[in-house]
Amino acid sequence: MKKNKKPKFIAIIPARGGSKRFPGKNIYPLCGKPLLSYPIGIAKKVKEIDRVIVSTDDPKIAAAAKKYGAEVPFMRPVELAGDTSPVVETMIYTVKRLEQEEGFHADYVILLQPTNPLVQPKHVAQAIKLAREKKADSVVAVAPLDVINHPYNIREILADGTIKFWQNKLHYEFLRKPRPKFYHVASIWISSYDTLDKNKKLEGKRNFHLIVDPIYTLDIDYKEDLELIEAWLEYKKKKQIK
Repeated sequence: MKKNKKPKFIAIIPARGGSKRFPGKNIYPLCGKPLLSYPIGIAKKVKEIDRVIVSTDDPKIAAAAKKYGAEVPFMRPVELAGDTSPVVETMIYTVKRLEQEEGFHADYVILLQPTNPLVQPKHVAQAIKLAREKKADSVVAVAPLDVINHPYNIREILADGTIKFWQNKLHYEFLRKPRPKFYHVASIWISSYDTLDKNKKLEGKRNFHLIVDPIYTLDIDYKEDLELIEAWLEYKKKKQIK
């Protein structure tokens, strides 16, 4: 990236057609709109994002993406659309092809998922600001881990049927003092072009975090998850929660 040049940010929304646990998940309706429309809407509200691109192998998903204002400049190859295909490979493929075919160079890539519809545009904007100010390799959204699920409180069942704390020594050491702050990764990743290109990873050495409330990290794997999020959105609307 050249000095004094305003970095370009693009949002990539991966949405492949296959899903064994929840068929048709990415365009399944949530409060009357397909899941895919939520990350598109989020990205389009963030003025710092130059382009919003959906990566898919499915014509129905491509049509839905275009309907809600995203670009689908090309279809994703089959070899990058399997159950075990790493999302980072899709991101690298997308930015490389944009560069080769359009001469468009993305300095930073924002990963948003259709299965995380509660992401807030203000959080994406804050992550972008952090990436700029820190000249970050990457920025990830994180949420505080509650005490019950803290690694020091997890138990394991041994072969003889007895049970003990997985981190037995650390569990008792930290009973009467604050535990280290653990966070679980939420639903926003920002990766620099160089981090993707050279390291083939979403996160680089200069990796910074943005703390968000756990409610905004909810993920959809099953229909039951979608029903829970739909209930939250209805409640939020009723209570006029912003």
